[in-house]
Amino acid sequence: MQKRPIDRAGSSMRSRRSRKVQPELSNGTSPTLSLSASSSHYPVPPFQVSRRQRPLGWGAVLQLGLLGILLEFVYLALYPLLANLSKVNSPIQTALPGLLPWLPRLYWTTAFPSLPGLLRALPWLDPAHTTGNANLLLLVLALACILLLLAVRLGREVADRLQSQSSPSPSVFFWALLVLTFVFALTMLWAPPGQGAMLQDMLRYGLYGHMVQMYHVNPYIVSPSTFPQDVFAVALRQEAGSTNTAVFYGPVWIDLSILVTLFTHGNLVGMLLGFRLMVLLGHLANTVLLWIILGRLRPTKRISATLLYAWNPLVLLLGITQAHQEIIVILFILLSVLFYQRRSPLLSIVFVLLAALINIVCLLLLPLFLRLAQQEIGTRSGLQQLFSWLGVLLICLVVTALAYAPYWQGWGLAGLQSSILQVLLPTNAVNSLAAALLNVPLKLPPYVLWLLSPAHWVILSAIAVGCTLLLGLWLADSERLVLLSSCWIFLLLLLLYPVYWPWYIILPLALALACANRDTQLLAVLLMLGALIGYYCWLWQPTWVGQGLATIAWAFLLWGWLLFFAALWRLSHEARRA
Repeated sequence: MQKRPIDRAGSSMRSRRSRKVQPELSNGTSPTLSLSASSSHYPVPPFQVSRRQRPLGWGAVLQLGLLGILLEFVYLALYPLLANLSKVNSPIQTALPGLLPWLPRLYWTTAFPSLPGLLRALPWLDPAHTTGNANLLLLVLALACILLLLAVRLGREVADRLQSQSSPSPSVFFWALLVLTFVFALTMLWAPPGQGAMLQDMLRYGLYGHMVQMYHVNPYIVSPSTFPQDVFAVALRQEAGSTNTAVFYGPVWIDLSILVTLFTHGNLVGMLLGFRLMVLLGHLANTVLLWIILGRLRPTKRISATLLYAWNPLVLLLGITQAHQEIIVILFILLSVLFYQRRSPLLSIVFVLLAALINIVCLLLLPLFLRLAQQEIGTRSGLQQLFSWLGVLLICLVVTALAYAPYWQGWGLAGLQSSILQVLLPTNAVNSLAAALLNVPLKLPPYVLWLLSPAHWVILSAIAVGCTLLLGLWLADSERLVLLSSCWIFLLLLLLYPVYWPWYIILPLALALACANRDTQLLAVLLMLGALIGYYCWLWQPTWVGQGLATIAWAFLLWGWLLFFAALWRLSHEARRA
């Protein structure tokens, strides 16, 4: 093998230059190892970045801002499409334009009047018709998802190269992300309400709060149909078709509803903006909390994961525009994780309990967080452990008693039990996988029909969730594993619970992002896309009863196949290396 001729002058200059930037190791060995030739013959440059791995630097911030601006235009494009979903003479739909007469000027149909005429050439995209408006809304949401995924990909690239000398600090990306999140949230604050079925929860919040604030009655024992002329009851009847429904929300959420209706004085548009403003603040707080929590758990994932939550069209549309309680539930759970990271297990348990006092299903998370608190309390001395657990028990009892005390008279333990059973044992299957299987155009065997009935299907759900909870109690010894177990509890409920609505995915999506598990995040993103399909299905009348196949089943099937082929690819790749 021939040796390269040595340029001694150039070699000595390169040696002196390399000695300036390469520190010597403590044992006297050379900092660079030569495989086939001496390092004096082939000196290694002190810092060399390939064209593909060139640091993004401040250009990444500009790219993120550009994607944010494009996403803002997409969200503004939703305005006329959501307004076209309004029912004629519906008080909730006409309330916001009546208060804000300038709002229609933001519609692209008003700013560019020729565009609707061009779209009429394509009947399936004509915004003047229900079908065309629904299709156009789906395309706009799909475009928002594409821009979101591009921003997430940019966030991953930035995190991989954040240690390079030309990259700005992570706080720059955080503030850029947070400012744009605030802009998106304000856009959704003033957006038209949209489809009536998606508004029924917010109208119920206002109705229950107004019943306490105006009529001084207990919503847990007095039916809303008792006040048929109430402005909230009229709006709910026009949008959802009925007001005679039981209260499925916990007492803490009723208290928050009373607070909103108290400050809005029973005004419909004030109620709309009040609930939106509350969840808007919750969404911004969740963005900050997610960034802080991931900074400790997985710093390399916090930019992409926070982007995937904060800029998500499903979270913004269903969480803020239609003000669902999942945003506040996420806030309490993330606060619980944060206080555990700050070595305060008592406050951690209290916030999980508050989440359960809003949504009773979150009570399933309490054993996991108690297991997590044991990791902190168990390091104390015996007497300190005893007093710590007594303090946890006492505080939990006090918080629960204070939450239920205003509604206990005339309701009692029997009413509480009935309310919990109504949540855990629904009588009808709606939008779910069970509802889709019950309506397949096939003659199913009697035992399959027996299993698919809500009363029996929920038993299968309870078994799956119970096994997951026990496994989580066995394995979860860190906040990341507790978040992962909590996420899978809600994912299984999403799959097996007899009732499904598109906003049910918001909570498991946030938990999947917080635990920073790649496979779980993939499933949550697929279910998020399925939820957007479910939202689209509700724009059609009559609604497709088999939508559970398109919203839930395909996501789990595709996720399973993707994991299978990814595992095969890794095995074959490792075999080639061997």
